[in-house]
Amino acid sequence: MTWNFGDILDALPNALPADAPAFIHGNRTITWGETSHRSNNLARAILARGAKPGDKVAFYMRNRPEYGEALAACFKGRLTHVNVNYRYKPDEVFYIFDDSDAQTIIYGSEFRDTVLQLKGRLSKVATFIEIGDDDPPAHFSERYEDLAATGEGAPLGIERSPDDLLFIYTGGTTGMPKGVMWRHEDMREAQLDAVRRLGPAPETLDAHLDFVRATGPGSRTLPACPMMHGTGLITAIGCMMNGGCVVTLENPWFDADELWSVVARHRVQSIALVGDAFAKPMFKALEDQPGRHDTSSLVSVVSSGVM
Repeated sequence: MTWNFGDILDALPNALPADAPAFIHGNRTITWGETSHRSNNLARAILARGAKPGDKVAFYMRNRPEYGEALAACFKGRLTHVNVNYRYKPDEVFYIFDDSDAQTIIYGSEFRDTVLQLKGRLSKVATFIEIGDDDPPAHFSERYEDLAATGEGAPLGIERSPDDLLFIYTGGTTGMPKGVMWRHEDMREAQLDAVRRLGPAPETLDAHLDFVRATGPGSRTLPACPMMHGTGLITAIGCMMNGGCVVTLENPWFDADELWSVVARHRVQSIALVGDAFAKPMFKALEDQPGRHDTSSLVSVVSSGVM
């Protein structure tokens, strides 16, 4: 059996209730049925604008449902995700765009000024897509929501490969950030290896779908860390592949009280974080206000990427 994340995402809607939540962000809930249609539309739109299998799509945004939707679109369209650290200065952001050979950039409107500043140097980029609320996008960009909402949302009907790639740029090296290249097959096997240590794991797509049908939608997972960080990204991918729900925080900075309120409100079962920068404020919030936050839904907290 070989694995491709696009194939899994194509098949999952057949095993899930259409109204099962795929993404929750504040008062927004996007169901699996909506996600399937929107990600198919977005993939078609990017391909129609000249992207070819293997082309790179740079993600320049904070945690939000569009990150997961666009990731699904890339998997389905055989396009390669590239994460961009939104804390980088403009020249550092340009380095990621340029070094990755990004063909498409999807960015949050809050980063419009940086993209505008760099646009003249981005000769390899053919398509700019801006995520905003009701404001019109920059003159050189298309509006994300228009692309996601336009079309019939049917599967692309393309043959994919276990060699399709996902890039994760990491600054945890000497010198400039490096793009770590993951084959879909290898990342999926890495995820399954962890499951196999706990017991039998579905080894085929059909077996995986049978498992999802039998157990129902996957768990609700909250990446407390940015999804542009490997820990948040890989956690979100694992949740998506199990038909779960990725819950994201609204504040642009980490707020432990917001996190615990969201855990209680949406019955979050798993949290992913990166070390003490998250864990210490989280525990302090619980200790300072005993009994305020309902943590009864929480099953696991995973920390990775730092001691």
